[in-house]
Amino acid sequence: MSSFFFGRSKMQVPCKFLRSFIGFFKRPFGGFAAPGEPQALLKPVTVTDLLPDIEGGERNLLPVRATRRPLPITIPMWLISDPSEDNPELLVVKWDGHTFAEKAWTTPVQPVDLELDVPVALLGEGRHTLTYEVTLGNEETDSSEELSLLIDKTAPLLGGQRGRLELVEDPDEVERDGLTARYLERHGDRLRTLVPAYDSPGPGDIVTWYWGEKTDDSEQVDSRTLTKDDYLLPIHIDFQGEMIRQSKDGVRYAYYEIEDRAGNLSNLARSLELDVKAQPIPRQFEWVEIPQATGASGELVLKLDDYDEPLLVAVPGSAQWFPDETVTVIWGAPGDYGYYSTSEVHPGTERSYAIPEKHVLAYGKRTLVVRYEVSDGVDVFPSAVTNLKVTEFKEGLPQVALEGVDSNGFSLGPALDQVPVSLGVWPCIAVGQWVNITVTGVRPGGADAPPYNVLTAHSVTDAQVRRGIGANKDVTLPKAYLATLWLGQTFTFHVEVSFDDGTTWIKFPLYSPKLLP
Repeated sequence: MSSFFFGRSKMQVPCKFLRSFIGFFKRPFGGFAAPGEPQALLKPVTVTDLLPDIEGGERNLLPVRATRRPLPITIPMWLISDPSEDNPELLVVKWDGHTFAEKAWTTPVQPVDLELDVPVALLGEGRHTLTYEVTLGNEETDSSEELSLLIDKTAPLLGGQRGRLELVEDPDEVERDGLTARYLERHGDRLRTLVPAYDSPGPGDIVTWYWGEKTDDSEQVDSRTLTKDDYLLPIHIDFQGEMIRQSKDGVRYAYYEIEDRAGNLSNLARSLELDVKAQPIPRQFEWVEIPQATGASGELVLKLDDYDEPLLVAVPGSAQWFPDETVTVIWGAPGDYGYYSTSEVHPGTERSYAIPEKHVLAYGKRTLVVRYEVSDGVDVFPSAVTNLKVTEFKEGLPQVALEGVDSNGFSLGPALDQVPVSLGVWPCIAVGQWVNITVTGVRPGGADAPPYNVLTAHSVTDAQVRRGIGANKDVTLPKAYLATLWLGQTFTFHVEVSFDDGTTWIKFPLYSPKLLP
């Protein structure tokens, strides 16, 4: 018997009568339906393990963990139920249209009776349906709404080279120089990588990335859940500079894994190996080093008598710079004849730069500034300034020669009208150097004679580099000039050479033969 409420009075009526009465308006327990409308279905099976639906994702997705044991389900209690020995009620539950569970009642249905399990054997890959049918004692049967659910047991299949992360920005620089502090500075203080396209991405996939000293047991850095708006877009993983610096320098490995919404986990991606040099380097640039010079602390002396080609200027080992920066050694000041700058490292060295001989000699008898600077293409970082004093040649300089001179002196009588004058080669002689040869003496009575210029600002030729000045007897001193001088007294040859187009002159040894009749 079942209770039935009508107005304010309560009366019990036979179950068959109750079902007939309600059936005038509807099926026994499926819900009301207007004339001509299809019969309403019973509520669908409840599966509490189903994941909440997300926008753009698969509906009614079952997590993979729920497939490793019988799947609990709940059958909603139908509206009218009054089982008895004479009028039993029957429940049939179907998986993909095939019955896997049946129950019958002759006594009231208890909530626990509606808790069932789907066998593990049925929980295979793919989309499945759950339905049930209830038959009352009047042998009328109603069906439930269909519950469609998805079981996904396939782990994401990584793409590319076993999923190895790809460098997005200036990969050649990272492969050549390592992951440097300068690289991070120029790329937003992060290393941007790309996840190769993988098989069947979807909203809800979780990308987790790692960084550390090992290829398979590093620290988790972060994770990201894909959405309907970005799961089809390129997936970038940014390793932040602060994290990279905290993990210190050395060989490091970057990799990731992907877990789909169902909980299937991909293999670990192949590691991206990186040579990390991310610690900030000091930006202090001390004085240059010049091995051929003496002195210290930016005050050096170079003796041309001790000079050997090439002259190397070395950047000290304390100076550090990034691989993509340029080091330029600067010799002298712009506008000087001897000014020179170079960014080319001397062959066989790592930090030394050669100064051409012409530019070394040009600063004889002078003090110049030697320095270097480091440029990153935007900023220039100057070094400390070194003052280098270059002393002139004092040894190995030739003395001029006058044809006809013997140990007693020069005899004017037999001399040629044009007496040949010569000067041998000197250390570091080169084409284009300037030469002055001047003769002075005294007139009879002791007054100074006007000087005679044998050569004035003469530019050394290629032939003279090999044989000296006057080897072809083409440089001469007129006999007539000598005839104006005081016999029995000496006359003097003054020779000077300029290595800087006449700005400074290096004096050669004087030569003073006696003038004889």
